[in-house]
Amino acid sequence: MGSFLIGDAGVVEVAADAAAMLSHGESSVATSLGQAEPIHIATTVGLLLASSLLAGLASEMLRLPKVTAYLIAGLLLGPSVFDVIPHEHHQFLEPLTKLAMALVLFYLGTLFPFDQMRRIRKKAIPLSVGEMFFTALFVTAGIYLLGMSPAQSALLGTLAIATAPATTMFVLRETNAEGPVTSLTGTLVTLNNLVAVVAFELVWLGIELATASDVQSLSVGATLMRLVRSLGGAFSLGLIGGLVMSYACEIMHTRRWLVLLVGMASLLLGLSETWSLPYMLVFLVVGVVVVNSSSGTQKITAQLDSIGGLLTVVFFSVHGSELDLSLLADVGVIGAGYVVLRSVGKVFGIWVVASRTGASPEIRTWLGPALLAQAGVAISLSATATSRNPDIAGHVQTIVLGTVVVFEIFGPLLTRAAVLRSGEMPIANSIHHTFGTPLSALRNVFTRLAGSAGLLNKKTALSERMRVEQVMRRSVEGIAENADFNEVVHFVEHSHDNTFPVVDDDRCVVGLIRFDLLNQAFFDPTSDHLVRAGDLATPPDLLLYPSQPVRAAVDLFRQTSDDCVAVVTDEAPHRLIATVRRSDLTSLLIRDRKAGLGGSESSE
Repeated sequence: MGSFLIGDAGVVEVAADAAAMLSHGESSVATSLGQAEPIHIATTVGLLLASSLLAGLASEMLRLPKVTAYLIAGLLLGPSVFDVIPHEHHQFLEPLTKLAMALVLFYLGTLFPFDQMRRIRKKAIPLSVGEMFFTALFVTAGIYLLGMSPAQSALLGTLAIATAPATTMFVLRETNAEGPVTSLTGTLVTLNNLVAVVAFELVWLGIELATASDVQSLSVGATLMRLVRSLGGAFSLGLIGGLVMSYACEIMHTRRWLVLLVGMASLLLGLSETWSLPYMLVFLVVGVVVVNSSSGTQKITAQLDSIGGLLTVVFFSVHGSELDLSLLADVGVIGAGYVVLRSVGKVFGIWVVASRTGASPEIRTWLGPALLAQAGVAISLSATATSRNPDIAGHVQTIVLGTVVVFEIFGPLLTRAAVLRSGEMPIANSIHHTFGTPLSALRNVFTRLAGSAGLLNKKTALSERMRVEQVMRRSVEGIAENADFNEVVHFVEHSHDNTFPVVDDDRCVVGLIRFDLLNQAFFDPTSDHLVRAGDLATPPDLLLYPSQPVRAAVDLFRQTSDDCVAVVTDEAPHRLIATVRRSDLTSLLIRDRKAGLGGSESSE
């Protein structure tokens, strides 16, 4: 991507170009379209959104992540296939794509409340350090052996650390996945990009000092000051912006929050670009500050979600239209080596550290593949390096742009597979009510109409055909029977449910702790650290088995107000293996109803 508008001179120059293009028509745009007149920017946006909508429908039929579909839609409209998007329009759409990236980075920053830093330090940081170390080591050493200079190899090793935040987080939110792999993926994406931005500046400092003809104290001092100004300025702007955002949300009504948040985000993005500060770092800091200084973080992120969907579609479709498949041939063996070395480094780094720290097999196997997507951060940093020294960084940028095609197409697929295979995404979430052709869709409309009129029997709903094992979430730990009261509180604090299974040493469910009873314990003066989880539990009267039909789970939830029900093995001893959530079943039944499916029971 090109650089954002910087300073008044840049604004005047771009405005003049825009006026000339719109008033007189650019022949290059017209030529690219084979038309006498250039297409309007609104037409470009309409084409991108329409193609993304169709691609999204196709992705449901093919069970692909929507991110991949949006990228492919943009790719088809870009220079690699039909070439209908004028290159000049990317310049005008760039503020929207950067705003979308900024909001994703803001959301990632909100995942770091200070009261959870202890958990992050123990679990995520060792994994992150190992993954980043081996990735940078493998890429730097491997690319150097393939023939690139030490400076270029070090740059690629640094850029390889970065993981695409927008791509990865969109896939995680689309799949509605929850569990250790999902949580660690979000944390490691944040750490990766934070370290990549800082490490890039440090590596570039080393390159400048190593390539300088005569290293003088003045030049060293000036370089160091630029580094301090860049990183320190980003932290300072993020701190001030986060505090202002939190304070403004405290004194303003919720109805005004969306305008406030979008306005603040745009202002911070503009200031970052005007002052040449890394905006990615700015918005990470803003998110961290907001989550630790505001009481309404969830409401803030919910407000941004209302426009986040549209910006996400624009981001990925525009990004796809900028991909150039011809660059794959330009990067050659070195580009292929970069793809292999980066992938092996992330997967191997996670595997080594996870094996030594006793992490679960799911983390050891699937966390690495979930981190392979790469795009915006690496592209932005490589563009910055090229603007500083084209001779050194020009080929580096070509390799990054070429390999992004691979990482952005296959990265979302691997992220989705990771959360599915690790049991953190219910199988039912990968099943969509789609009707393969327009004719079949029309037939289903009349089928639903006739069924509603009682003229024929409706098709069997998914909720009637599926088993519990297809809707359960396997990422469940349970509370140890001998856990003390503080451990129970800690478990509940980081759970999304109101019912918590208590297990013995063999993971057999010995009881259930319900939030209402736990709430009473907080106000009981006799409750202290001597109280154990087993003392707070009630008999496990509500349990499910994987082989049971989903209808049995629906009937069970009608008997209770619990948010979730524990799932145990079919064979004795009945060990805890998963939970079924009321919200997942509700979504399934809603999809059945929208599709006009199900018998009389499902429509009650």
